[in-house]
Amino acid sequence: MKSITELTREDIKNLKIICFDCDGVTIKRGTEIEETETTLNVKTHNLSGELLEKIIRLKEHFHVNFSSGRSLLYLDRMFGKVLWDNASLTGEIGIFTLIDGQVIQHEKFDRETLEKINQMKVAIRELSKRNKDIRGFEPKQFLITVHAWKEVPEIEEIRKKYDTKDEFYNWWNGEAYDIGLKRLNKGTGLKRLANYLGVDISQTIAIGNGPNDVDMVETAGIGVTTNPKELKADYYTTGVLHLGGEELVDVLLKLI
Repeated sequence: MKSITELTREDIKNLKIICFDCDGVTIKRGTEIEETETTLNVKTHNLSGELLEKIIRLKEHFHVNFSSGRSLLYLDRMFGKVLWDNASLTGEIGIFTLIDGQVIQHEKFDRETLEKINQMKVAIRELSKRNKDIRGFEPKQFLITVHAWKEVPEIEEIRKKYDTKDEFYNWWNGEAYDIGLKRLNKGTGLKRLANYLGVDISQTIAIGNGPNDVDMVETAGIGVTTNPKELKADYYTTGVLHLGGEELVDVLLKLI
């Protein structure tokens, strides 16, 4: 791996798409969630004004995409000011993309898959009545995201019980579990965005920091990590800035 400071104009001469992870990369990590039978309260962070201004400048030269496990509704609240020209949002780890005034769903879910998702949700809700470490579900369409105060091994047992064909992953990120189909990830989301825009995948750069970014960073023409101990890539950010995504933006603005 090389330091992001070694990126050159030659490296980015054909670059068309920049894909950013969100939590811990472009916005402060952390979600406060509280759920009861009749209410759901979710509190998260927003893109800083300074970084927003830089990304708007970056859009003059590249298409900018934000890819996350969050729903498009929440991504729109956090990054809506970046839309619409030369920008897009990809939600639920590659399932949906918001672009050009439309929502593109990259795959239709069959009845069997939908039933498995529902069964897992119901079982985890029942578990939450007995286990107070489970804080609640983040609202999403097809991706299951369960916030918890600490790891809950029973959630993986539920996944195994209903995932008889081993089609789903189950990731713990320190504050929540993400359960979703293995064949749909941020890498497939980036490929489909590039295809929609008529861009070769080699003309993309992606930056991430965790396990749900592996496919995206490996798929992109240039991969960047803000957490080289956990995620390998072509380049790594140096930690000069708290959010590594801004460090990449600064480097690109300087090069162009």
